[in-house]
Amino acid sequence: MSALKLHTLKQKLWAIVAASFVARVIMFFSLPNTPSSLAPDEGTYADLAKWVSESKPANDFPIFGDGLYLSSRSLIIPASAFIKFGMNELDAVRMTSSLYGLLAMCAMAYLSSKLLPSIHAGVGRKKKNEYFIVTLLLIYGFLPSHFVWSNLGLRESPNEFWLITAFTGVFLLYKEGQSKKLSLSVLICISIICTFGSRPQVGWVLVVTLLLYSLFKLRNKLTYLLITSIFVGLFVGYVATTSFVEVTSDVYVAKNSTTISIDASRLCDATNTKVEYEGETYKCVKSGTVTKRERELNLAEEAIDQVEVIPGKQIINQVGAASMIQRLACPWDESSEIGKYSCLVFRAPYLTLTFLFRPLPFIDTTSMSSTFAAAENMLWIFMFALIVYRISKVSRVPFLKELAPALIFFSLYVVGAGSYEGNMGTAFRHKSLILWFPLLLLFALFWHKLSQTKELRGNNSQESAV
Repeated sequence: MSALKLHTLKQKLWAIVAASFVARVIMFFSLPNTPSSLAPDEGTYADLAKWVSESKPANDFPIFGDGLYLSSRSLIIPASAFIKFGMNELDAVRMTSSLYGLLAMCAMAYLSSKLLPSIHAGVGRKKKNEYFIVTLLLIYGFLPSHFVWSNLGLRESPNEFWLITAFTGVFLLYKEGQSKKLSLSVLICISIICTFGSRPQVGWVLVVTLLLYSLFKLRNKLTYLLITSIFVGLFVGYVATTSFVEVTSDVYVAKNSTTISIDASRLCDATNTKVEYEGETYKCVKSGTVTKRERELNLAEEAIDQVEVIPGKQIINQVGAASMIQRLACPWDESSEIGKYSCLVFRAPYLTLTFLFRPLPFIDTTSMSSTFAAAENMLWIFMFALIVYRISKVSRVPFLKELAPALIFFSLYVVGAGSYEGNMGTAFRHKSLILWFPLLLLFALFWHKLSQTKELRGNNSQESAV
C-alpha cells in the first residue's frame, strides 16, 4: 500500500493530471452525438474540420469563408487529421479540444513544480504550501465550467494551452541555471503563432503584453532574444491569420503609330487616354485584365483595426443575446473618434467587472445554464475578495517578478474582453481562459501568509527558550 502513497509534490500534481485524463475519457464517451446546447458552435467547427480534411478550399466554406479557418487552425488542423484516420467530425474536434485541455493541465503541473522549489525557504512550511497548490490545481482542473469547455469542440482549450506555454517559456527563459535559452525562445515564438491560430485577438494581447514586459528587462541580454521571438511570432501569426482578397484591375499598353512602349505603358491607367514619354505621344489602349491576391490589411493597419472594431463588435455581439450586456449611457457624443474612445474608457470599469463577475444569482439568470454560471461566479467573487484582502495585508507579493507577464496579460485581457463582449454567456466562456492566473496569484499571496506564520512561531519558540 505504501507504493500507492503520494509522497512528493510532483507525484501529487501528476496524480491530478492522471485523474483529469480519466475524467476526460468518461466525459468524451458521455457527450451526445449532436452539438451540445451549451456550445452549438462546436457543430460549425466540426463541419469546418471535415471540409478541410476533404482538401476543399477554406475560402469556399459556407459559414464565414476562410476567416474562421485562419483564426482556428490550432483546433481545425489536428481535428482534420483525426477525421482522415476515420473519426467522425464532431468527435474529432472534441478529441482535439480535450487533448489540449489535458496538455494545459500538464503545463500547469510542470510550471508549479518548477516555480515552487525556487520559493521554498524552509522545510517546516513546505507541506502547507504543497497542500495549497494541490488544492488550487484541483480547482483549475475540475471547476465545472472550465472542465466542460475544455472537452467540447471549441477554441478555448488550444487558446489556453498555447497561452500558458508562452508564459512558461518566458519564466524558464529568465530562470537561473536554465541552459536551453535558444530552444525556449523558439517555444515562445511557436506559442505566439499558435495563439494567433486559435484566437487572433488573444494573440495581439499576448504580443503587447510581452513587449511591455520586455521594456522592464532591457538590461538583461536575454530580453533581446525574447523580443526577436515576439516579432517573428507576430509576423508569422499575422501572415497565417490574415485573409486575402482578389483584386481585378485593367491592363493598358501605350502605343503610337509604329511601336508599343513598355515604359510608357506604366503611365497608363483608367484616367489617361494619352501619355507623353520621351517626346513621343502614346495612346493608352486596354489590353486585358489581371487578378491578384492581396492582403486586406498590412501589419500596422491590422493592429489599429483590432482596437477600432471593439466598440462596434460589442454591439454586434449583443444581437439576439438572451443575456445581453447593457451599455452605460455615455455623457459624451460618440459620433467623433475622440468621443467614441472616451466613452470606451468611461465604460471600461463597469464592463470589466461585468465580464469578471456576472451573471449574478437572481439578477442575471435567464436559464438553467446561466443559474449554474451565476453560482460559479460566487467562487470568482470569493477568489478576488481573498486577493484584495491579502494584498492589503502584505508588504510585497512573493515571486511577483515571475508572475509579472501574466499579470500584465490579465489586466489587458479583462479590460479588452469586457469592452468587446456583448452577452454574458459568451463572456463567461471566454473568462475560462484566465482562470489559471488568479489561482497562481492566490498561491503567491497565501504562501507569504504561511511563511509569516511559520516564522512567527519560530521566533516565539526562540524567545521561550531564552
